Amino acid sequence: MKRPFSETPPDAAPSQQTEQLVRQYYPYIARLVQSIVHDAAEAEDIAQETFITALLADSHSYEGNINHKGWLSKIAVNKARDLLRRRKVRDRWQQLWRGEWRGQTNGRLPEDVASQNETSQQLWRAVESLNEKHRLPVILRYGHQLPIKEIAAILEIKEGTVHSRLHHAHRQLARMLSLDVETVLLLQGGVL
Repeated sequence: MKRPFSETPPDAAPSQQTEQLVRQYYPYIARLVQSIVHDAAEAEDIAQETFITALLADSHSYEGNINHKGWLSKIAVNKARDLLRRRKVRDRWQQLWRGEWRGQTNGRLPEDVASQNETSQQLWRAVESLNEKHRLPVILRYGHQLPIKEIAAILEIKEGTVHSRLHHAHRQLARMLSLDVETVLLLQGGVL
């Protein structure tokens, strides 16, 4: 088995190996990330995180010669994608809380739109009052239309736990809003 940084001479100190790797690939990784996130400061942060992640990786898990450029690129792209997901969620939340995402009325009467907006606001206040372990699955499922499997991965819990927490949250919301569970589900499917 070879270390991920095995291209450097075997007698080189780890700091020299690291320095050589950074010197050789940092500019490329920073450009790669910049082309994905379109923000120089965030690209620099991700490039640095990429090398930290690489250095902290279990060096014994890599057999044979490793393509350092490919390996670092994979780490960098995954980190950039994580940033884009966080950015998308942040932007969506900002729009959601400002009410901008409901811009279209789809031909409905203004009174119906106003009533729907009031109901939506009540529902969001109720969702905000849930404890975090129940609020997050609701937000991810209905606010961002994520599948159960993805929610489980994000929250690092089992899919069955996501289902259980959503079920519990539905019941709590129904109680808080004095609605039956089916109405809460309908509202979440159509409003959140």
